[in-house]
Amino acid sequence: MTRGLAPFTFSSEVLPAPSTDALEPGHYQAVHFRMPADQRPWYLEKIEVWFAGRDEVILVASGLSVLGEGFIVMEWEECEIDPLFLKILEHEEAVTDICVYIRSEEVE
Repeated sequence: MTRGLAPFTFSSEVLPAPSTDALEPGHYQAVHFRMPADQRPWYLEKIEVWFAGRDEVILVASGLSVLGEGFIVMEWEECEIDPLFLKILEHEEAVTDICVYIRSEEVE
């Protein structure tokens, strides 16, 4: 990813209060992003600090891809992902790919 002029980065201690729009009930906006495997634990620690107390933010999964890259999947329940968080991901040099999507709650 290209480096830009985002005022916040993964080096920031905290993020400001989010400004997000609501999604329809039962919908989640998700982000899947990849980084070098050895940096994944650092990103997970930062995410835990940034989103502590944010019940709408769910850490869905993290692990290693078949190619050996680290990945993290997060969801925002019934609201859009923080635009600032997406900008930080876009400008983070170590983040190699980002996928954002919306899914509906599965009914069994």
